[in-house]
Amino acid sequence: MTDPPVKLDADAVRAAWDRAADAYTHGQTTGRDYYRYDFLGPAQAALCGDVSGLRVLDVGCGSGYLAREMARRGAHVTAIDISPRMIALAREMEAAEPLGIGFQAIDAAEIGGAFAAGSFDMAAACLALQDMADPATALRGVRSVLRPGGRFVASITHPGTDTPFRQWERGEQRRKRWLCIDRYFDRVAVEYTWTRWAYEFTTPALHVPLEDWFAWILAAGFRVRGFHEPRPTAQAIAAQPKLADAARVPYYVLFDMIATADATTDATFAPATS
Repeated sequence: MTDPPVKLDADAVRAAWDRAADAYTHGQTTGRDYYRYDFLGPAQAALCGDVSGLRVLDVGCGSGYLAREMARRGAHVTAIDISPRMIALAREMEAAEPLGIGFQAIDAAEIGGAFAAGSFDMAAACLALQDMADPATALRGVRSVLRPGGRFVASITHPGTDTPFRQWERGEQRRKRWLCIDRYFDRVAVEYTWTRWAYEFTTPALHVPLEDWFAWILAAGFRVRGFHEPRPTAQAIAAQPKLADAARVPYYVLFDMIATADATTDATFAPATS
């Protein structure tokens, strides 16, 4: 008997993250989410660079980690998420530490109808696109609200290691020997069960090969100016030894994209040179 297919549509995503919101937010505010605070978050913020004075859209903001980081660096931030509960929690934190962030409960697939063309200088998405029911539409929407030449810096879980089958082979004393993966070429919705948080919760996500991500990005009208596989620093591993896994195999991908002037004719992939 096979398991039923995972439901991945806007309603399922919204319901799952509404259920997860309180535990997820608690995990961020208490430091439980050290991958975000000590590793990926700083790497993505560094890639965004100087955002002072820029109009920034945080796409799939959750409880607002990246939005707050961008606002502290001087950006004028609007942040959206499909989960009303996530947005409510983000607004509570905004009230406690006002940074001028506008939080809105909006499905990323509806960005194009929610904001005027050219409304933003930059957009960012931190581990959100793979959790969406329709990333291709979300990418097109982001492109439509960026000014020509505006940047979109987005992170996703690495399709090469976050596969439908994924398991660490362990040796003596349960030490991790190597990561076993399979079904990389599947295009399928999967479920993740989050344990050791305030309560256990399950969320759906999309796994597709990297070629699909590049196809969606280019079709949306972006030029890829950088493709990065971040690795934790020695200092981060010393502070959080469990991050050592991510120094052996890539856990995340960072796309650095530029909105082209003509979404129909000027879509190219330019590998990073530095």
